[in-house]
Amino acid sequence: MRNVLLILQREYIVRVRSKMFIFLTIFMPVFMAAIIVLPAKMAMKSSGERHVVVVSSSAPLADAVAKELTAQDLDSDGDEAANGSHSHQPKAVDFAVTVEAAPTEALRARLTDQLRAGSLDGFLWLGDDVVTTRKAEYYSRNRGDFIEGALVSQALRAALTRQGMTTHGMNADEIKALLGPVKLDAVHIDKQGEDKSGGVGAYLLPFFLMFAIYMTVFLYGISVMRSVIEEKSSRVVEVLLGAVTPLQLMAGKILGVGAVGLTQVGIWLGCGMLVGGGGLAAAGPVLGEMKNAHVPTLGLALMPVFFLLGYLTYACLYAAIGAMCNSDEEAQQLQFPVTLPLLLCMVVAMRLIREPDSPLTFWLSMFPLTSPLVMFVRVCLTPPPAWEIALSLGLSVVFLWGCIWLTARIYRVGILMYGKRPTLPEILKWIRYA
Repeated sequence: MRNVLLILQREYIVRVRSKMFIFLTIFMPVFMAAIIVLPAKMAMKSSGERHVVVVSSSAPLADAVAKELTAQDLDSDGDEAANGSHSHQPKAVDFAVTVEAAPTEALRARLTDQLRAGSLDGFLWLGDDVVTTRKAEYYSRNRGDFIEGALVSQALRAALTRQGMTTHGMNADEIKALLGPVKLDAVHIDKQGEDKSGGVGAYLLPFFLMFAIYMTVFLYGISVMRSVIEEKSSRVVEVLLGAVTPLQLMAGKILGVGAVGLTQVGIWLGCGMLVGGGGLAAAGPVLGEMKNAHVPTLGLALMPVFFLLGYLTYACLYAAIGAMCNSDEEAQQLQFPVTLPLLLCMVVAMRLIREPDSPLTFWLSMFPLTSPLVMFVRVCLTPPPAWEIALSLGLSVVFLWGCIWLTARIYRVGILMYGKRPTLPEILKWIRYA
C-alpha cells in the first residue's frame, strides 16, 4: 500500500504542477463562459442601421408595420412587439423605415436597383391580398441575416393581428391585454413534494454537469494511457518495476491521475458556485433561467461516486490499451471502441434528459460503461427508486472489479513487451498465464 501511495503522490504532484493542468483549470471555466455569454451578447448587439422600405396600398397597415419594426427588440418574440411593451435590451437591428403607399412594378424595379447599388438594405412588398393570404415578400441584400428576416416577419404578424382585432371592434387597451406576454412557472412534482426549478434551467443544468463528467473521464482516461505508453517507450518502467509490482504501479498511476481529475472538477464547481446565476443571467433570457435550477442533494452527494466509477473503469481500459501499444498512433486505433459508449451518451443526451424514465434511459443507466453519466442525469432530474440506483452502482462496482482483474493481467505482461502490437490470441495468452 505504501508503494501505491508513493506513486499516487508522485503522479498527483507532477500533474498538478504542470503548466497544462494550470492552463486547463483556468481556461475551461473561461471557455465555457465565453461560449455561453459571448454568442448571446454578440447576437444582442446591434449590427447597424438598416434602411428598409415598406410598400403597401394600405397606408395604415404600412405605418403599423413600420411602427413595429422601429420598436422591435431581439428578446421580443412578437408578443412584446405586439402589445407595445418593450424591454431595454439592445436591439438586434436598428431599422430606419420608409413607407411607400403606391405599389407599382416601376417602384419594385427601382427598389431592386437600389438594393443592388447598396443604397437600400431591404424592402417589404405587401400585396393587396396580404390580409387574407398572410403572405408577403421581403427583398434583402444579405441572405444569411436570418435575424433581420425574422424581425420583419414578426412585425408584419403583429401589425396584421392588431389590424384584424381593430376591424372586429376591439380597442387599443383590449388588444394590449389580449396580446400581453404569458409567464409560465414550471413546477416539478415528485414524491418528495414540489419545486419551481423546472423549465429550461432544469433541462440545461444536468446536461452541463453530464458534459463535465464526460470531458473529465475522457481526458484523464486518455492521460493514463499516454502516461503508460510514455514510460513504456522510454524504458523507465523497467527501473520502476525493480521497486514495485506491476499492479502497484498501475493502481498508483490510475489513482493519482484520478485525484488530479477530482481536484480540477472541484475547482470548476467552486468557480460555478461563486459566479452563481448572475453570469448565466447575463447570457440572455434562456440561460438566465438556470439560476433558478438546482441539483438535488442526492445528485450532489453521488456526483463524485459516479465520477470515480466512470473514471476508474475507463482508466483501467485505457491503461490496458497503453500496455498493449508502443505509440500513440497504435493506441488511437484501439481507443475508439472504448470511447464509443461515452460518445453514445452525448449523442442521445437530449433524449435522455427529456425522457428520464424511458426504457432506453433505464437500460443505459444499468450498463456499466454508460451508467455513471446516465444514472447521474436521472438522479438530477427525477430520482429513480432506491433499488435502481443501488443496482446501477452494484453493477458498476462488479464491472470495475472485472476491469481491474483483466487490466492487471494485461498490464503485468504487456508493460514489458516491445515491438509489434500483440494480436488478440496473444492477449488471451497473457490473460491466461499472467
